[in-house]
Amino acid sequence: MNLQRLLSAATLLTLLAACTQPQATESPTRWVDPRIGTGGHGHVFVGANVPFGLVQVGPTSIPQEWDWCSGYHISDSTVIGFSHTHLSGTGIGDLFDVTVMPVVGEVVCARGTEEDPASGLWSHADRSKEVVRPGYYAVPLVRYGITAEMTATSRVGLHRYTFPASTEAAVLFDLENGGCWDRAVGTHLEQIDARTIAGWRYSTGWARDQCVWFVAEFSKPFAKFETAGEHYGRASFTTTDGEQLLVKVALSPVSIEGARANLAAELPGWDFEAVAAAADAAWDKELSKVRITTSDETARRIFYTALYHTMVAPSEFCDADGTYRGADGRVHENPGYKTHTTFSLWDTYRAAMPLMTILHPERMPDIVNTMLAIADEQGRLPVWHLWGNETDCMVGNPGIPVVADAIVKGIGGFDRERAFEAIRRTAMNPGRGNGLRMEHGYIPCDLFNEAVAYDMEYALADGAAARAAEALGKADDARCFTERSRSYRRYFDPATGFMRGRDSRGGWRTPFNPFASTHRADDYCEGNAWQYTWLVPHDVEGLQERFGSRERMLEKLDSLFTVSSVIEGGDTSPDISGLIGQYAHGNEPSHHILYLYTMLGQPWKTADRVREVLTTLYHDQPDGLSGNEDVGQMSAWYILSAMGMYEVEPAGGRYWFGVPLFDRVEIDVPNGTFAIEARNLTPENRYIQRVWLNGEPYTKGWIAHADVMRGGELVFEMGAEPKVWYCPDEPEAYADRRPAEEDRLFKSEAVEEEIARVCGLLTNERLRWMFANCFPNTLDTTVHYREDEAGNPLTYVYTGDIPAMWLRDSGAQVWPYVQLCGRDPKLQRMIAGVIRQQMRLITIDPYANAFNDGPTGAGEDVGYPGHVQSPWVFERKWEIDSHCYPIRLAHHYWKTTGDASVFDRTWVEAMRAVLRTLREQQMKEGPGDYTFLRVTDRQLDTRCHVGRGNPVKPVGLIASAFRPSDDATTFGFLIPSNFMAVTSLGKAAEILSTVNGEEELAAECRALADEVAAALQQHAVVGHPKYGRIYAFEVDGFGSVQLMDDANVPSLLAMPYLGDVARTDPVYENTRRFVWSGDNPYFWRGAAGEGIGGPHIGVEMIWPMSIMMRAFTSTDDAEIRDCLVALMTTDAGTGFMHESFSRHDAANFTRAWFAWQNTLFGELILKLVNDGKTDLLNSIN
Repeated sequence: MNLQRLLSAATLLTLLAACTQPQATESPTRWVDPRIGTGGHGHVFVGANVPFGLVQVGPTSIPQEWDWCSGYHISDSTVIGFSHTHLSGTGIGDLFDVTVMPVVGEVVCARGTEEDPASGLWSHADRSKEVVRPGYYAVPLVRYGITAEMTATSRVGLHRYTFPASTEAAVLFDLENGGCWDRAVGTHLEQIDARTIAGWRYSTGWARDQCVWFVAEFSKPFAKFETAGEHYGRASFTTTDGEQLLVKVALSPVSIEGARANLAAELPGWDFEAVAAAADAAWDKELSKVRITTSDETARRIFYTALYHTMVAPSEFCDADGTYRGADGRVHENPGYKTHTTFSLWDTYRAAMPLMTILHPERMPDIVNTMLAIADEQGRLPVWHLWGNETDCMVGNPGIPVVADAIVKGIGGFDRERAFEAIRRTAMNPGRGNGLRMEHGYIPCDLFNEAVAYDMEYALADGAAARAAEALGKADDARCFTERSRSYRRYFDPATGFMRGRDSRGGWRTPFNPFASTHRADDYCEGNAWQYTWLVPHDVEGLQERFGSRERMLEKLDSLFTVSSVIEGGDTSPDISGLIGQYAHGNEPSHHILYLYTMLGQPWKTADRVREVLTTLYHDQPDGLSGNEDVGQMSAWYILSAMGMYEVEPAGGRYWFGVPLFDRVEIDVPNGTFAIEARNLTPENRYIQRVWLNGEPYTKGWIAHADVMRGGELVFEMGAEPKVWYCPDEPEAYADRRPAEEDRLFKSEAVEEEIARVCGLLTNERLRWMFANCFPNTLDTTVHYREDEAGNPLTYVYTGDIPAMWLRDSGAQVWPYVQLCGRDPKLQRMIAGVIRQQMRLITIDPYANAFNDGPTGAGEDVGYPGHVQSPWVFERKWEIDSHCYPIRLAHHYWKTTGDASVFDRTWVEAMRAVLRTLREQQMKEGPGDYTFLRVTDRQLDTRCHVGRGNPVKPVGLIASAFRPSDDATTFGFLIPSNFMAVTSLGKAAEILSTVNGEEELAAECRALADEVAAALQQHAVVGHPKYGRIYAFEVDGFGSVQLMDDANVPSLLAMPYLGDVARTDPVYENTRRFVWSGDNPYFWRGAAGEGIGGPHIGVEMIWPMSIMMRAFTSTDDAEIRDCLVALMTTDAGTGFMHESFSRHDAANFTRAWFAWQNTLFGELILKLVNDGKTDLLNSIN
């Protein structure tokens, strides 16, 4: 028979649409094994249906115990008939409506017992010959010698029974026996004609007032139809051996007329194979929305079965014409969308509904509109809605996160204002303990059962409401709901570190045992304190504050997985299952917990635990789930997690990363395809190293829903070492961190214009924010501009959080502003004041590195016995660069502005002091008078040999007592500083000759520079067995060398940045590879990042300055981009650079205010913009 005559136009179009979609190499339906989850406590449906169909036709067994909530369990082969409605994965049994059973001979119309084969309709099923696949089910009934097959459309179940030869063949309709909690309260059966019967079934149970109407039509006339008692009907036939009898059963939630119309609309014909093919095509279309690449066939089978399980519900709950029966018990005409039911929202708001927003965005308006209609009809959003009934099963307001999620994600097709009003009305409803919460600020445990669970679920729903309010621009509502969302804090007991019941007087529930559970009769719901303590997905930062610190929260979180898995108590909840320690994957309150590690900056622990769950708590066997399937939630967790992401925050609009399970996943989205690729993925390489979005670096620990739906490619680079590729402390909003305008110490119009110009070019909001914070930081916070008696500028510049002026730091801090002097005379005058101040200070004490703001006498070493220093001196550590940086700045200023007014008598006097000091420190006539001693617990904060340091051999190099990090040198000839001395002396000579006419002094500078340069050629280069000829960090002239690099500048890495060596110098090239490697003893690589540190702060601390110098000296755009990513992700969310950060955790940093590093970052960004690399900057997400 022609297919077009068999199926309705609508069904045909669905089938054809599925066939015209781009197909995978093989249908994913072949990878679905519906038996997964039929053992243990999975409770999954087995039978025939189409995605989200009203009908789920399949076998119902005799037992009515907990593990038969779906009517089927792998341990049992009894069949009382084939019911047309089933639940999948629930912990409560209901439905099982309109049960049909083919029989031969006379039978007792009853459910029966397995002990007595003749006690009812039932038969054993031959499970060895059972066939179950998406949209099709078949099984031989041993008692009757009948093979039963079935398939379905959305509202019609189609049966095909192959009978033996018999004059007593029959098909019985059982309207009495539902299952578990279900009980028929009114039924009706009537014959319409020789092939058709109709009826209805009213029942009560979990759904207190359930009504279903049906029409059944046979493929041949029955010999007779008779009722048996109140609830049964028998259609009798004579059959030949192997004769196939078909019966179509159409359901309606509205009326018999609706059922008849549904039958006509969806299944007017009789071609069983065509209907089964259409059902298979419908499943193939939906399952093909996700395509995975993997060699693991077991994982493929688990994945597609899980995906299948997520599409059993929510099920359609309307007639083909859109008519439905509302929560108010009334029949409603077509509202313009498909009404749905089976809203297991306490389970599914966590993963199943967010997954629907990705895979089925076209269905989400129907879902949301249905929920809004329910809110209108019953006064609040649904909790657990089933066939028009509010069951009020489970705790909290789980409908709010679903509707709020749709608002936040910008899903269309519904009235957003109406939706938010439904959220508000639901949140303010005083029922179910919420009134107590509004009265007391929390739900007292002496006044309400499961108080902690109810309140914490209400709190996270309020958090979702706040996010929806923000999305709609409702600031007052957002503030209100945010405040309400913190009610959970009242339950946190800092003494125990657990969420704990609190009574109406504010006292703690006693006795208290975090391992204890009393099922549905304690302060929690299907859980205990161990699990509920973490149920704060909407306010992880607030939970961290409750614990007192991130470290303490992580320590507690670690213990969750290592403590005993014993649940204590006499009536413990069976839902607490799938245990790893006290983490209970078998029940929903735990599902987000694994991803808290990513949110807290330890994503490798998320990866470890997620992979453990994916590979040990999910199997491809009947007992393949660790708890109830819960209407798709358990499977949705697997789907999202196997993709490598999970929506932690209800209505958060983003998915946090974990670990992908497959090499590649492709998802159909409205704008094409969103692909997730995991490169170099193995069981060992399970840690994300870095992330790329659409070919550009991605610097977040999550991806926005909008980015997924736009389509594109997300690439995870995987490795075996823990890594943090994002900033765990990322602020929710990039608020301006600069001081208020009236509190800024120095204002420059040119700098402000440059900030505006650069920010206008940058598309990365975070990078723009950091630049705007950092570039003016020196001006905003450290510049103290003054003038002397003669009106000459004298500028004092703090280094940051230390109220002293370092010659090196101050010269570097104002350096990037020099280029803007031509546009701002005020700025030029301020920088001239810096130069004048530096020269003045050098003349006071050329051995000092840092000075007070006036002769205050403050300082690090004042009062040390035998130590005498000027009251101007803050610290007297001799460092070559303290002379070089002021000269570098003065030369750059002169060349840029042409202003030579700063080169006065003080300048000349300072240069004489510089020259004299540098010569003294060549040590040609002995160690000289300079010594430095300090009482300290840090070895390199003072000098050995009674303050003189280790001996050096005079070879023409200049000794530096300290490094630019202010740490004592080990071997006195610091190579990068000597290189800087050479170029600085040349710059000084040029000024002295050209401006001052001091030819003799200029010649002395050149001579010293030449001598040092020659000595560097002889002593600075050493042979390395791995890198070849490289520059040493320090030498002593005797042959001893220090092979390392320190982060502070001048450094070996920074020499081209300072102009001291050519970037193409082959020795430098070798050196650069050496210093950025594990062969440099102060190079650190860890989860937080990689870079160079030094002994100043301690081991394992990376200086951002080293990362910036790597970028400044790079000729490779990819390397520069890597450096920028590192800088953006290691600022601990502050928007500023720090002195150093731990290689393990960037939130462990030193010096929150370090102006040099901040301005240096701004200098880097400005240089890249001016070098034409704006596209490079904008390539970072």
